[in-house]
Amino acid sequence: MAAPEAGVSAASQARGIAYIVASGVIFGFTDALAKLLAGSYPPGQILCLRSAFVLVSIIVMVSLKGGFASVRVRNWKGQWIRGLMVAATSLTFIVALKDAPLADLIALLFVSPLILTVLAPYFLGEQVGWRRRVAVGVGFCGVLLIVRPSGDIPLFALLLGLMVPVFLTFSDLYTRFLARTETANATMLFSNFVMAAVGICLLPLGWVTPDWWGLLIFAAAGTLQGVAQYFLIYAFMHGETVVLAPFRYLMLIWAGIYGYLFFGTIPRTETFIGAAIVVASGLYIYHREARHGRS
Repeated sequence: MAAPEAGVSAASQARGIAYIVASGVIFGFTDALAKLLAGSYPPGQILCLRSAFVLVSIIVMVSLKGGFASVRVRNWKGQWIRGLMVAATSLTFIVALKDAPLADLIALLFVSPLILTVLAPYFLGEQVGWRRRVAVGVGFCGVLLIVRPSGDIPLFALLLGLMVPVFLTFSDLYTRFLARTETANATMLFSNFVMAAVGICLLPLGWVTPDWWGLLIFAAAGTLQGVAQYFLIYAFMHGETVVLAPFRYLMLIWAGIYGYLFFGTIPRTETFIGAAIVVASGLYIYHREARHGRS
């Protein structure tokens, strides 16, 4: 989503920062809930039931912001492609969550700006200078530290987690493209529909009837996931990308906290160092984009 015009007021920037910090806190919590679910339920079932509860947040926002007119789809092909990319992102993340620590997977999510920089000349028509290319290379060195085998974490799970930012990058590209013609409500509703459809298609591969506690976790994970997604949208409506970017990386802290509180795991030293390198590279890329006047 495009950032606001230059000259955004301090109050608007502050609201954007508040929204993006809140979204990170909630996303970290829902990811921890998803990891809890991944230990007991098949991935397709998690995707399906969580999407059903995300619908609660969408219905509330549609009723408050534009009614049924706000969910009209104009670009069906683009919505299908984005929906499938979002579904692939969620499904891959859920599968990887079963065996990989939460903090490691969240750290890998922030490879997305690096991948987007690599793809920018081909999909966005942007020129990428040598400084940003070097930053991408340094960032991927950090990735190698995060996925370095340590014996207690299956390498397959970390490599699968590395696919998540690839899918996420393509969904971000289509989000930018669809923002020209589609409303946030339309994009949210259609993506959620596709995720639910993919989940339903996978149900024959496994189903575990949830108890009341399981249903409560599904309800909390889905409803809060929808809230966090809307918070993220509103963050970029109020604040500039270059201002918000550093606060988005706070999600690494929440992931570490939730990982310790829920599962008693402490991130490895390699994860700390690798995440720091990835974050530094991403922030430098944002800095270079700001100097060139890009949103």
